[in-house]
Amino acid sequence: MDDNKDKLNCKKINVAYAEDQLWFRDSVVELLIQNGFEISIVAQDGDEMIRLLEKADGSPDIFLTDLRMPKMHGFELIRQILKRWPDSKVVMLTSDVETFYVDEARKAGAVAFLHKIIDHKNIVDALREIYDTGTTSHGKL
Repeated sequence: MDDNKDKLNCKKINVAYAEDQLWFRDSVVELLIQNGFEISIVAQDGDEMIRLLEKADGSPDIFLTDLRMPKMHGFELIRQILKRWPDSKVVMLTSDVETFYVDEARKAGAVAFLHKIIDHKNIVDALREIYDTGTTSHGKL
């Protein structure tokens, strides 16, 4: 079966994304939309993400966040999301991949830790796998 038919047969996975680097944020959003994802919220930092989530109707299937952002960093955003929406699947997508950051993301409640320098197909596959199983073989955690 070709990729386009596969995309049409899949449920649209709803993603909320917080990332302060505009060019990277836009490229990930475009990648996800092209691969059949629905992007419900796009924020430039954790503080904006929480404000937009509080106004939203329903909760996204997956939260995707960077680590280093102004106003509220990724670890605090993960804690705030899970405090308000405890069954959420939160994924950290960052360039900071040292063991300390992976451990802190795990402690905060992230289900996956993906490096920004990852093949586009792996981002898509990881998010689909997380949606289906709650975990992924891509990245760390």
